[in-house]
Amino acid sequence: MDATQEEMKFIGILGIFSKSFKTILTWKKIFTQITLTLILPLTIIFIAHTEISRRFFNKIEEDPYQMFVNAYEYYRSYISEVSPTDWLYYSLFKIVSIIIFTFFSLLSTTAVVYTIASVYTGGDVTYRKVMKVVPKVWKRLTVSFLCMFLTFFAYNLMASVVFFLWSVTLREFVVSFFVIFPLIILYIFGFLYLAIIWQLASVISVLESCYGLKAMIKGMDLMKGKQRVALMVSFLLYGLLAGVVFMYLALIVFDGAELSPVWKVAVGILCCVLLVITFLLIMVIQTMLYLVCKSYHRETIDKVSLSTYLGAYLSDSQPAFMVGEDIQLGRPQNQRMSQV
Repeated sequence: MDATQEEMKFIGILGIFSKSFKTILTWKKIFTQITLTLILPLTIIFIAHTEISRRFFNKIEEDPYQMFVNAYEYYRSYISEVSPTDWLYYSLFKIVSIIIFTFFSLLSTTAVVYTIASVYTGGDVTYRKVMKVVPKVWKRLTVSFLCMFLTFFAYNLMASVVFFLWSVTLREFVVSFFVIFPLIILYIFGFLYLAIIWQLASVISVLESCYGLKAMIKGMDLMKGKQRVALMVSFLLYGLLAGVVFMYLALIVFDGAELSPVWKVAVGILCCVLLVITFLLIMVIQTMLYLVCKSYHRETIDKVSLSTYLGAYLSDSQPAFMVGEDIQLGRPQNQRMSQV
């Protein structure tokens, strides 16, 4: 975090990853504490959700490959075999799992963002301070999460309709391939774009006055000019996450390699460790990306004001803002100079 704001705006993909790793290693004690108390439970919940889904709801989640490739016939063949009671239990399980997973995800994000912001200002940050701040911020972050969740839901609903129509109407392999391949590329691009907005909106909800839809809009504005870097960073992070999840599903859940129990335990532990590291990296890098985007747009980050703002979280009062602007992040430097 020793780079100046002028240097931050020129940081690329490698620089973001490098500074993220350096920050984690420099402040390894507090990041270890956050990881063990918040991110590790998040990972265990994720793995438990996968195991329970496979063992108790195998009729509903029987073959995801066939569900994707031939959705129309697949649904017709098995949906009648699943009773309404099974669907009810399955839906309740999914809702409870999402709520618990989201809860730990919000707490982890708040803790990591606050820690990095405190490090950036050069303030004294301890695990006790971080945990005192978390309960005061998670409500704001929850509103932003709900807005992004609805956005992702609408996006995936539209994508599901498109893929369903593709599976019903196109039968020839060659024609089908040339149609589905561009659709998949567009879907991935759109997903990564929304993921970046989600990441920036999460940081904005903790460090600035706006949250919810306003934080999403500000995240879109911040990303302008840094789309390529942001998309590539998001692609690498979520590609790593998808790779670890795929390895766990293929080797452990679906037992594609027919591993012995000992090897299953070893691979399961390895996947758990990789998931913990990946979740931590996503949360740290999203804050670094936020700082880079702020510097690129010449939105001066006043470390004194930011430190005061962060310190307000530790008191009984909520952080205050001047009307129309965020005191800790200010406005472009030239705009400030013109008003003096």
